[in-house]
Amino acid sequence: MKRRVGISTNFLQKRFGDIEALKIAKSVGADAVDFSTILPHHDYRKDDSIYAKSDDEIYTYYRGLKKLADDLGLDICQTHGRISGFKNIESEDDALIENMRRDCIACKALEAEYCVVHSTTTIHLGPDAPKALMHSLNFDLFNRCIAEAKKYGVIIASETFGDADRYKCCDFFGNIDEFERSYRDVSSVGDNSKYMAICMDTGHSNKAMRFNNNPTPADVIRRLGGDIKVLHLNDNDTLTDQHKIPLTGCIDWVDVFDALDEIGYDGVYNMELNLGIIGGKGLEIESADYAVKVMRNLLKNRYGE
Repeated sequence: MKRRVGISTNFLQKRFGDIEALKIAKSVGADAVDFSTILPHHDYRKDDSIYAKSDDEIYTYYRGLKKLADDLGLDICQTHGRISGFKNIESEDDALIENMRRDCIACKALEAEYCVVHSTTTIHLGPDAPKALMHSLNFDLFNRCIAEAKKYGVIIASETFGDADRYKCCDFFGNIDEFERSYRDVSSVGDNSKYMAICMDTGHSNKAMRFNNNPTPADVIRRLGGDIKVLHLNDNDTLTDQHKIPLTGCIDWVDVFDALDEIGYDGVYNMELNLGIIGGKGLEIESADYAVKVMRNLLKNRYGE
């Protein structure tokens, strides 16, 4: 089995734009990308946003990007949708769903199977938000996201969480017990399980490990099992969300790959990285190139591919 290497393009899209981001991903040797639809201007309430246009115009724009990816020989394996979670502010939460609907249009146009979505977060609700409120908001968030996803044949991938820096505490859904409970609650409703999966973010789980006796990234993988369909592989020092290249932080990558093998993971080995962390501005492309080389070397040394 040829194991494919992917890279999230959010950083490249912000720096170089959508078209160049795809070209750069191909030039550094990626097989696939996690394409971002959460750039700051992706909001239907902003007049200059692609999301302020009609559904047909949005679809046409992303079909153009899909054609470019096909011409390059690049797979768009997943997209990254909303990241703020519900804030318990009706107007903001309703706007998130309306933007999420547009994320699903983009995901369908790009022929990506999965759209990654973040949970409701302590960052916005605070460390003392009632447990019942957090679960209620997250249940509503994902049920409404999935309702939109069903219209477009998209699967929502709930991303594992870490800490809340501003409060120096574990994010509510960084606690693996709360994350898993919420995921099971949503996926047990009707046919939601057909439209829901998990995005494993190794860096987030590595940060959460400082709190509540949370498990290592590898053990999170073992616990969540086959529901993990997409990856955000990245490294850190457990203290900050550095999104570093694997092997440049403190994660035990042998154990991570052991765990992925144990659950039978057969998707893209996608990295979500801060490409400015090594060398700073101006070396983003070189950093992406190095990251792909690192991942290919890891896979070659492990699997002989």
